[in-house]
Amino acid sequence: MDISVVQRVIQALELVYAPDTPVNERKAAENACQQLKDDAQASAYGVYLATQSNEFPPMVRHFGLQLIEHAIKYRFSTGKTAGKGKMSADDLLQLRTQIWELVFTSWTDTQDPQYIREKLVSLVVMLIIRLWPCAQWADLSAQLMQLYAQSDVRRELVLRIWQTLGEELLVYDRDTIAAVRKHELTNGIIGALLPQSAVAMLYPNGYRLTSDKTAESSGGGKQATLIVLEPGNEDGWILRWAQHAGELAQQQQNEPMLLLLVNTITTYLEWMPIKAVVATDLVPRLALLLSVRSDQVRQQVATALEIISRRIGQAGDERDAILLQFVELNDGAALSAIAHAYATTLSAQVDEHWDDASDALKFACSLAQICSNLASLHWARKNLASNPMSHPERFIELLMAMSRDSRYSVCVLVLGSWTTIVRHSTLSRLPQVTAVFSALTEYATETIFQVCRAAQALAVKGQTDGIVDETDADQFESLAEFRMFLTSEVRRRLVNIVRDMCSIDPAGFVGWIMPLLLPVFSPENSSNSSVIEAAFMIVDAVLTTLDDAEQRALSEGDEETAAQVRQARAPCYQLGHRVVEFGANDPHMVVRQLQTLPSFAFLLRPAAMDSDEARALLMAILQKCAATLKHPLDGPNVRDLRLVARRSTAALVRLAIAIPDSLMMIYADLSQLVQSHIADPDVTRTVKGHLSEFQLALIAGASCTLAERKQLAQPVVQPIIDALHELMPALQSPTEFITLLGLPALDQGYAQGSISPDIRAVLEAARSNRAQLGQVLTTLYVCLNRTIGDRNSTLNLVSLWNDCVGDLVPPILLLIRCLHAMWNPAHYQHLSWQSQQARTNLFGVLDMTEGERQSIIGAEAEADNNPSSSAGSQQQLAAETHAIQHTLGSLLSSAYKCLGRLSSVPDMFSKVPDLADNFAGCLFTDAEVMAARHWRHLLADVAMPMLQNVGNWPGMDASTHLDQSRDTIGRFVSSWLSPLFAFCTSKLDAEWHTLVARGMTASNQANGVQLAEVSVTDEMVHEQIVRDWTRAWSQVVVELLVSVSRWFPDAAQIENELASASRVTISLAGHGNAALGAFILSSADAFAGTLTTALTVLKYKDAASVQRVQQQLSDLAPSLTLVSLLPMYSPPTPTHASICNAYTSRIQGSLTAAEDACSSVFTWLATDLASALVDVLRDPFLISQQTVSLALLADVLYYSSSIASDRVPQHWSFRNSSGNIDQRTTADESKIVPVGDPGQVFRAAVQRTMAHALQTANISTEEVSQTISQLTTTSAKRSRALLRASLHMMLAVEKSQLFSETKATSKSVDSQLTRNAPESWTNKHAGNSTSILDNDADFDLGSIMP
Repeated sequence: MDISVVQRVIQALELVYAPDTPVNERKAAENACQQLKDDAQASAYGVYLATQSNEFPPMVRHFGLQLIEHAIKYRFSTGKTAGKGKMSADDLLQLRTQIWELVFTSWTDTQDPQYIREKLVSLVVMLIIRLWPCAQWADLSAQLMQLYAQSDVRRELVLRIWQTLGEELLVYDRDTIAAVRKHELTNGIIGALLPQSAVAMLYPNGYRLTSDKTAESSGGGKQATLIVLEPGNEDGWILRWAQHAGELAQQQQNEPMLLLLVNTITTYLEWMPIKAVVATDLVPRLALLLSVRSDQVRQQVATALEIISRRIGQAGDERDAILLQFVELNDGAALSAIAHAYATTLSAQVDEHWDDASDALKFACSLAQICSNLASLHWARKNLASNPMSHPERFIELLMAMSRDSRYSVCVLVLGSWTTIVRHSTLSRLPQVTAVFSALTEYATETIFQVCRAAQALAVKGQTDGIVDETDADQFESLAEFRMFLTSEVRRRLVNIVRDMCSIDPAGFVGWIMPLLLPVFSPENSSNSSVIEAAFMIVDAVLTTLDDAEQRALSEGDEETAAQVRQARAPCYQLGHRVVEFGANDPHMVVRQLQTLPSFAFLLRPAAMDSDEARALLMAILQKCAATLKHPLDGPNVRDLRLVARRSTAALVRLAIAIPDSLMMIYADLSQLVQSHIADPDVTRTVKGHLSEFQLALIAGASCTLAERKQLAQPVVQPIIDALHELMPALQSPTEFITLLGLPALDQGYAQGSISPDIRAVLEAARSNRAQLGQVLTTLYVCLNRTIGDRNSTLNLVSLWNDCVGDLVPPILLLIRCLHAMWNPAHYQHLSWQSQQARTNLFGVLDMTEGERQSIIGAEAEADNNPSSSAGSQQQLAAETHAIQHTLGSLLSSAYKCLGRLSSVPDMFSKVPDLADNFAGCLFTDAEVMAARHWRHLLADVAMPMLQNVGNWPGMDASTHLDQSRDTIGRFVSSWLSPLFAFCTSKLDAEWHTLVARGMTASNQANGVQLAEVSVTDEMVHEQIVRDWTRAWSQVVVELLVSVSRWFPDAAQIENELASASRVTISLAGHGNAALGAFILSSADAFAGTLTTALTVLKYKDAASVQRVQQQLSDLAPSLTLVSLLPMYSPPTPTHASICNAYTSRIQGSLTAAEDACSSVFTWLATDLASALVDVLRDPFLISQQTVSLALLADVLYYSSSIASDRVPQHWSFRNSSGNIDQRTTADESKIVPVGDPGQVFRAAVQRTMAHALQTANISTEEVSQTISQLTTTSAKRSRALLRASLHMMLAVEKSQLFSETKATSKSVDSQLTRNAPESWTNKHAGNSTSILDNDADFDLGSIMP
């Protein structure tokens, strides 16, 4: 050891910590300290600096411990041999002695800085993770027990060691070696923590990782590992801690030690086997600690009990055991302790027992959650056949008490458990449970009214003011958030209880509730909005419950329930008339009234329409809805009235869906009513559109024949078609479209500085045309969305749209092209504009509106106002400009959505002439100049639906019509998919390059931060636009990958097929478009483009996009690995050959041919994919995605060994090889055919791909090679941990370089395959720089992009 080095380090540390050190000197000092960490003797220097007797300052001692930590973390080798500069297990054992000496000198009664003590604890834990249990360290428990008996300080040391070890193993994922040695460490903590009697009961044949075989019967399989048990540790640590905690609680002393004991026990509760929890009586032991007069201890004990209460185990007897531990063991000691502790949090006792009321509330919430878990997860579990409790009334009493708690944060936790109990077939019949039904029903009903009153009062007063518990409200960030909690979570659970009580006894419940509800809907309550709102909620809950009960009884043949529901109908008709006739003064109450009306649909089904009561109620409901459709177009309450009108149409649509056949009985009158409102100028265009939706929803759900429904629907759809065709002349070119928008007249107004009567007339006509076009598109989309449901929807009128899709799609395509052309100055600069505003930026109508900006950053968009005729000329011109600007965005959005929805219509791809070319024109004609913000919607609303629906229409079986669907897809997709790959990749590459160069400022919304929460700049908005575009593009790419994945099972299933020599039929049902996947696999360009584009997304610094693509690659890439290797082996049997052919034939032949060296898929996996994953691992912006990248890379390497591993027992010979002799063709002696296991060649290629990154991070390639070889002989799950440990240096180095300068890398002139291929495949070994492969570039998937 060089003492001069020590002196220099001390001087460097003094400079680092000195407040007045210049920046350059501090940075140089930090570099000097960092260099010492890389020294081979770093651990020796660390021990010397950390030794207390050397009397170095605490900062120097702490740095010494950092040196030891760095050596343990980055120099320890998990392999059988340690490479150069690495530490073996023997080296760590020697270091262990020195660390123990440091621990003993620091953890004494003499106070040492806490940060030094904690660092020493972490070093001990790191040693335990890497060494224990082993033959050289078999006495860990004995050592710690000896320390535990010495003093309180040493007890604290032992507890901190066990707590930190548990956190590293069970909570955090910081130490990669812990994941690698998880099996051994789990074995060790079982033997150390649990009583030996419990170990013998739980593991009579030893601990098994994955095998069900015992040590004696395993044969050649994985044997069980005997648990390591130390003499003298018969009770185990957990029981020892619980006993010690009980002693301290009884003595009411040493609160810090008691808290540490509970914390340490809590660390292991998620892991501890349930039977061990029961065997140690841990629940009653912990529950007794609830009486300790320490807020921190009580809260931590409650947390521990809550963890136990949510442990559900794998068998019903384990759930019963947990339940009985709480409620009946020792005469219900734990339950009594919980009840007593809960009582101390109530207002009468809180001041006496708690220092802070907020702590008492938090404690009460924990206790309520414990009881809720016991009720919902254990007592009311689904497979419970009989009640395990002998005296459930005590538990029920506690649940009822917590349910009545005036603090809503407490009661809401228990209310949900009542729903579970009431719905349970066994528990709902228990006398102890049924005895509280009446009280529970009254409480829930009353509390709904209380919650509504409280919510309204909070909204009006803006303060608690005795309305609710002040402490309860204070735990929320604002009263608005607390009010939202009341009106959503609390109210929802109360309503669920009302529903459940109604479903148990429909007739009795209705008979009880009606006398309470009917007086509420009286004129004197018209202004009491809180009471009316609660009543509407209860009415809705009761009626929907009766409807569900009737439908269920009819389907199950339950005559008793059906009779009860019929008995409850009569008073419901009276209630219906009361609700309809009620005149609310508040528009919001009218909205709530309209939302309630469709709930009466169950009284109005066709079977009931012979009744005068039913017909009268139906007409009253329809008249109520019709009366609120019209409203003034301006005025102080126009927005509220507009909302009322919208809710009226929504109520009509819900009725049409619920009772279409009842409404069809009066269809002629309804149609006349709708048409009269559509013709009424006082009815807004929006309402008219939704009235058309109502008609089509009614027709779609009717029971008449398809021909009759089409005949009825034609008059509804035809006006939409006519309106579009009426506007078609203005869509033939951008010039005509500009005139339609009114821009020439606007130009004249700006040039004259005023609006003349002629200009005003033209602007009004243009405004009308814009409104008509917008309304037609909005109505069309609403009708499409309502009548083209999913595959299982009964409201499906696809055949109707098949007849008219040829008339709808062309004008929509023309409109989209005109809208895109607006961003291309070449289409309008040649016009004779008179004003400067038109010549510069087309009045600014192409700029982003404030509404679009607010939408992008996640804020609430403000309403766009129409121009006022009373404003001045300049203001009117500005308002007209703003209106046109707003119209462009809404037209584009509506056109996108309509076109995307029409892709669900099969005839669109056959009846629309030149669809593929016209759609490609929409995408690319003006793509270079179109605003980036629109690409998100273009991809999400048009491209995605197109790819999901083409060839994948309802009623078409992908396997039966595969060839037909694939040909349709080929004709449609071929002209635009590959150019879309190239365009989006090029644009996004440039955008992200600019963002990274500038420095990204916007928060990544994958981490939950909205831009609206910060001060937003234009740069941040643009970054969010790029992120939105990237995420929409990633969804398109994932859709393509999902479609391809439909044709391959997961890699484990393929491996099982090869092992068992049995074919498995692949189901084409599920997510993705199977026909699209078949097309992609049959096209080399499409398949290569999909794979290559997927990897380009991984380059972008957007975690959400990278995560989405990586997760889908995790499903596909391991399967492709196996498939790409199959042609390189000779199948041992005809069945195996059939399996191989089935998979390889699914990919276009040129991509899987194994000629020359390897296939293109092989190359993509071993080079392109591996390189992209390594880049993600090294990217500081994508740290959150490293786990997925490591798992994907490990799986690819793992399954590359399947065919040659023991997992596939048959012998597979290698193609074009015999033994170890090269097979050269006589036609071309220069070609070298790979000899040996292709899987090994694949893994070597992957390692070559990683070589530069490994070298940059100073990772030994020999150690990585050793790790990769280990991956093939272990489980898939363990292989990920091994790979993470091997590459940890690379990850850690890149994390530390988050704000460092990017290192320059030299560019290679070789192709990707040449750089990564084994030397035996090329002539690199002869000193040449180019590959001998004739068409080397053909193996780079990037080169076969269009």
